[in-house]
Amino acid sequence: MSKAPYVFQSREELLNLLQSETTKARAEEFFSIRLPDIRSVVLQSIAGNTFRAFHNLPERPSIIFRDWASARLHYTLEVLTSIIDRETYADYVHESALDLCATWYSKMNTEIGYGRSTKLLNLVLKKLACFESIDSATRNRIINFLHVPLDSYTIVGLRKLISSPKIPRYATMKFIEKPNDYRIIQRYILDVAREAGVPPIYYDILAWDMAH
Repeated sequence: MSKAPYVFQSREELLNLLQSETTKARAEEFFSIRLPDIRSVVLQSIAGNTFRAFHNLPERPSIIFRDWASARLHYTLEVLTSIIDRETYADYVHESALDLCATWYSKMNTEIGYGRSTKLLNLVLKKLACFESIDSATRNRIINFLHVPLDSYTIVGLRKLISSPKIPRYATMKFIEKPNDYRIIQRYILDVAREAGVPPIYYDILAWDMAH
């Protein structure tokens, strides 16, 4: 796959790639890493260049986000690891994203936006599955529940497969403005992943990790 976002041409193509041994091997490689503490999870979840999308702010966005994410995980880890169904997990993501939006506005005096907040949060939750203090059963459950971080790669990849919301050619994480648009895209990914017999996060492995 190229460095530019790859646009999947059909649902069948996406299914076949999700089921491929290459995608499964890359996912197993990603989730085989073990990190010793929450701060390591947060620091390794997001590359520094991700924060270049934020400009002219009174505080460094990387510091504000990482401090928030570390505190949020420490405070809610027991609740998060006890979740046993997708609906409760989705509620956790939504509530956490709103909390990040509120914290960001209080520190930066500007909106982060729902798309950006969920993208950053889901990157951290993806890496949380590598936290060594989580037992195998909980780790597997979290991996199965994970939402896909929606950015240019994962959103644009679906532009020919989803009719509403209509995805522009150069969509970024800012494209997701409303929780309902977020839910529609996550639901489509979940449906395809179920048909492929893999966790939805494998789509992120395919569309983002394997393009870098």
